[in-house]
Amino acid sequence: MTDRVALVTGGGGGMGAATCRALAAQGARIAAADIDLAKAERAVAALPGQGHAAFRVDVTDESSIVELFRRVEDALGPVAVLVCIAGGRVMTEGPGAGPKIADMTLAHWRGHEVLNQENVFLCVREMLRRRAAMPVQDGRIVNMASVAALRGDELTDAAYGAAKAAIVALTRAAAKQAAPLGITVNAVAPGLIDTPAVRANTTPEMRERHNRAHPFGRMGRDEEVAAAIAFLASREASYITGVTLTVNGGVWMP
Repeated sequence: MTDRVALVTGGGGGMGAATCRALAAQGARIAAADIDLAKAERAVAALPGQGHAAFRVDVTDESSIVELFRRVEDALGPVAVLVCIAGGRVMTEGPGAGPKIADMTLAHWRGHEVLNQENVFLCVREMLRRRAAMPVQDGRIVNMASVAALRGDELTDAAYGAAKAAIVALTRAAAKQAAPLGITVNAVAPGLIDTPAVRANTTPEMRERHNRAHPFGRMGRDEEVAAAIAFLASREASYITGVTLTVNGGVWMP
């Protein structure tokens, strides 16, 4: 991956920052994008190698995403690797599993659509438009789904799971459309990962119950998800596309 430009949304912390580290270790030049520019700058400062940069983006804003790609490519060159990690839970009732369908508001549902589904569509669309105009070798797109997209998940809610399931479907469609451009498109579906966001969105009782039922007895780690993303972004993964790779330690086996 030496000297390829990798754009990571949500790159300021958690799995995003871990992914930036994993890709930088492979020799990529990292564009870490986050709504919190200071976090992205701190993540970039800790990376090995040179040529990295931090950018601010609001992934709920179409114009911000388009402008992000323009600024990244003006500064670093064409994006060869896009990793869409930005997103998360829309918390309307405090930490916990979220509302049941019968109690869910339309605003809650649409909030998840924008934060988790729409932003990935916009990033993938911009990547494909730009690579059609200026091709790159060994292009890669990796989208962040969730195990909640693949099963009824007691730790989240239907709005989150449905938005993440849409990413799985988008990934498959994009994989076919991106193939003529030499770009693979895959998704990663983590289970419960021990990040600050997960700890803020779950209760200690929920995490303890999860760990008791888990084959390994623990949550996953940032770097374990980042390693899977780094593999899918590598040249060695050139014949893998349209796949959703589950990274959950065996808590759910398709």
